[in-house]
Amino acid sequence: MTISAIHRVSLATHDLAEAQKFFESHIGLGRPVKVADQTIAFGSGSRGLRIRKPPRLLNRTASELHGSAGTRHVAFDTDDLNGIASRLDRAAIPYVHALPGDFDASAIYTIDPAMNVVAFCQRSTGGPTDQAIQSLVHDWGWGIHHVNLEACDVREAAAFYVEIAGMTEGRWQAPAAAGDVVVDPSMVSLLSLGDFNRGIHIVRADPHFPTRYSLEHNPTVGGHPAFSVRDVHAVKARLERDGVLISDAKVYAMDRMYQIYLQDPSANMLEVNQFI
Repeated sequence: MTISAIHRVSLATHDLAEAQKFFESHIGLGRPVKVADQTIAFGSGSRGLRIRKPPRLLNRTASELHGSAGTRHVAFDTDDLNGIASRLDRAAIPYVHALPGDFDASAIYTIDPAMNVVAFCQRSTGGPTDQAIQSLVHDWGWGIHHVNLEACDVREAAAFYVEIAGMTEGRWQAPAAAGDVVVDPSMVSLLSLGDFNRGIHIVRADPHFPTRYSLEHNPTVGGHPAFSVRDVHAVKARLERDGVLISDAKVYAMDRMYQIYLQDPSANMLEVNQFI
């Protein structure tokens, strides 16, 4: 496997100050750093969560219009960036190199078959080990457990991550009393980056999902990052105190994982969870 970890998640916001307050005070991600005029980051270096107010850019080629598509993306650590680039070349899949300073090392951006923008970042020889990354997460008090990506054709999207990125499909770990949790491979794929369903969750949108599980939100639509925290109930209490709508799913889809869903001030879907 060439992918070892989720390097970062990037989200768009309409109000940077409001986003900072929300993720710092409500979700509890700590104090961010300003990495550009309209960009803040939670974590260390280019690793963690990045939030950006996208510029009003519009470019035109002979046949297409292009805007700030890269603001929302997920990035992965890889020990073989050249290999991924070679496989993208052979498959005639376009990619661009990240600008200097965007990541702590060389990186490329591309688009998966479901039109999700993804980046792959080279792990340097002197870069953090898996153990060091876990230590960073421990120091932060939070981590990125998984990223949910919506795909109309789950099998096509999963094949991209297996064949291009060298990832491996894993077995979904559902609670013993999960009931009717859907694990149909045409609806859900787990690209595993560790135990307890860590990694990428590729999901086909299910309009009946909120009704089936008595939720206020539909986490199968539009994708979302999932943040693991030390005390999900404390996060939930802070959110409810300020009137943020919560879907309290409890332990329902993943073994020993208490999950809540919500939207940030810019309507990005989020999951916050805790291993129990």
